[in-house]
Parts: sequence; C-alpha cells; structure tokens
Amino acid sequence: MLNQTPSVEELKIMVREIKADPEVPQEVVEHVRHNLVKSTNLSSICVDGGYQAEEALGELARAGGDLGISMALLSLGLSVEDAFNAVYQYRKEHGQKYGWHTDTHVDPEDGSHAHSEAICGCGHCNAAFVNASRYGIDSQQVADLLALIKKTQQSEASNMRFINLNRDHQEEGIFVIESETVSILPWDKERNHQFFVYDQARDVALLKAIAQATQSGNYSKEVEAHDLIDTVTKQTNSTLGLLGSSKGKPMYALSYENGAVSLKLVGHAPEN
Repeated sequence: MLNQTPSVEELKIMVREIKADPEVPQEVVEHVRHNLVKSTNLSSICVDGGYQAEEALGELARAGGDLGISMALLSLGLSVEDAFNAVYQYRKEHGQKYGWHTDTHVDPEDGSHAHSEAICGCGHCNAAFVNASRYGIDSQQVADLLALIKKTQQSEASNMRFINLNRDHQEEGIFVIESETVSILPWDKERNHQFFVYDQARDVALLKAIAQATQSGNYSKEVEAHDLIDTVTKQTNSTLGLLGSSKGKPMYALSYENGAVSLKLVGHAPEN
C-alpha cells in the first residue's frame, strides 16, 4: 500500500507514443495523452466519468467500486453480511479501504435526499435495485447491502473510501484498461472531456484474490474465481445497457508498455 496519497501531478505519466487505430477520434487520443496516470491501490472507484482528478487518482475503476463486487457475491449465494465482509475484510487486511460512491443529485451535501426514486447515486447499485432480476438478486438484498454499507460508513469511516460525486453525466465513451500499471483520469475539466473507465486487468486480479478469500472458512459459501468474474461481467454489461449515460457508447481498449500506449476501438456498450 502507498504510505501516503500521492498528488495527481506525481502520478501523471509522460506519454512517449500513442498508437491509435484510425477509428479512434483525436479527442480520445488527446484525453489519453493528458490523463494517463500510474495505478494506485488505496481502494476502488466506480467506472463513472464524474470523478475529479484528485478523487480518481489511479484507483482501480470498476462498476460500483467495491459495492459492485459485493453485488456479484450476492448473486452467487452469499448473504448480505458475507457479501459485504468478504470485500471489506480483504481491504482491511491489505491496509486498504472499501470504496463506494453516491452523487449530489441523489444525496445533496446538505444531507437531504433529492430524488426519492433512486436509492443511491451509484448507477450500478441503483440499476440493480430497479432491475434486480437482470442481476440475479432481489431488490431487498440491494437495499440491505446499501444500508449495511452506510452503517459501516458511519461507524468505521476510516476503513471506507466514500465519494459524493458532484457532476452531470457527459461521458463520450468507455476506456477498457488492459494494463495493471496505469489508468486514465476520467474527467478532464480543463479540456471538458469525460469518459467512463474500466480497469479490466486489475479488476480480474482483484476478483481472483477475493474469491480465494471466500475459501478461508469464514464465509457461508466458497466462490470460484471464474464464477465471480463471469457474474461481474454480466452485471456490468446489464448496467451499461440500462443507463442512458453509457448505452451504445464507443469502447476503447488501452494497453501500455515502455511509455507507449495502444488504443483500439473494440465495440460499443450494449443498447439494452
């Protein structure tokens, strides 16, 4: 674990070369050029494009943050408490924090609740609550999980990394990061560009580690890594197809080696 939170400038990487397929727009190339950062391992954040640079750092970006992993564990048959604790205890044991978020549209800074139809400003969490059958869980499980997370946030805030995003969705596309050493800052406020970011390579490594942790004997059910990875993929694709901010958006694969970046258009997010 990093001993202290690095600054964004300390994390930024000077890009030596960008090899981009012809289908990749120039504004996507320029976003990468100015927003490539070293990966950090304090916690995880959501794929949401609304994290400011100092909120995103180089954290592992994945659907729902750590809450999203707990959602997948629910689908695989763990109780609400075990689905939360499998991730929470893993984070604590590694000197890290359980990461989750909401936004100021749902949870304004003054403590009120602006939109009663949404239970959370995390679109992945809220989509699962509204369309639970598509995620292999039920709405009450999602509500109970969120309640447990909020309770832990109040009582053990030092073990949580919570961010209340203040943004409107303006994402232009989705970066799928195929490297464990770099990530992309999702929101370039200076140049007015915003992208979803998914750190796929690091996410797979984390899911394997958490699946292994469920086999410690402390949980009611053991989970195999391939089942957890498959479930996360299905739930993530459900969210991409449900949210108006992501459905149909272009997806760009990003790889990195020896200062050189490769960018490819690999498809589009689901439409439904």
